[in-house]
Amino acid sequence: MILPDWLYAVASILAGVAIAVLTWKKQQRGIREDRYTLVGKLIIAVFMIAFGILLFKVGKS
Repeated sequence: MILPDWLYAVASILAGVAIAVLTWKKQQRGIREDRYTLVGKLIIAVFMIAFGILLFKVGKS
């Protein structure tokens, strides 16, 4: 079964947003993380969102 690229794009964007939102909620509750972990999570979230946008653009062409 072959799934379209736009489906993977939406999944990647949602996963990146979920990581960012859950990290933010964790900070709001007062649970502290190491700076390296926090920066690493945010970098991964940004890359996942960017990869999803790239897949979305490639899937349309």
